[in-house]
Amino acid sequence: MKDTRSEIISLANDLIRTVGYNAFSYADISKQLNIKNAAIHYYFPSKGDLGVEVIKRNLVAFNERIDSWKELTAREQLVNYITMHDGFINKNWTCIVGALSPSFNTLPENMQEELQRLVETIIDWLSDLLAKGKGSGEFKFDETFRAKAYMIHAALLSALLMNKVLKKEVYTSIQNSLLNI
Repeated sequence: MKDTRSEIISLANDLIRTVGYNAFSYADISKQLNIKNAAIHYYFPSKGDLGVEVIKRNLVAFNERIDSWKELTAREQLVNYITMHDGFINKNWTCIVGALSPSFNTLPENMQEELQRLVETIIDWLSDLLAKGKGSGEFKFDETFRAKAYMIHAALLSALLMNKVLKKEVYTSIQNSLLNI
């Protein structure tokens, strides 16, 4: 059984990914969880505090996931990274970065800082992975490691967003292209 705090974070994560950060309120959470708004404020005095916890939870999940891939080849790790959001399509979700980035300027400062930390963590890891893979001959590309990491991450972000709008195989098509590096 989940505790109330975790249920609040999980539901906020779902809402951010489906309707966006600015489109839900504590009332939406309290209604779905059948609790009072005061219970949410007890754990998260501000919506920004809740948003920070959602981002932190995603950062922990990302770090746990990449840690479980350490023994894999660079190509296997890249495949895992490129396909890790496959389940989002049926939920009509975007990744947390894609969900929050469009409203970045309207987010509280503490959320902006936490989102930057998450993106930097992803890009640093991906850059290192690409360097490892290029060094071992698994990958062939001309861009700098960081530029290639930006391109891969941006392509996946936009693929999830475009798939949400077009409801076609946009995500799968872009994934397949990315797997050919």
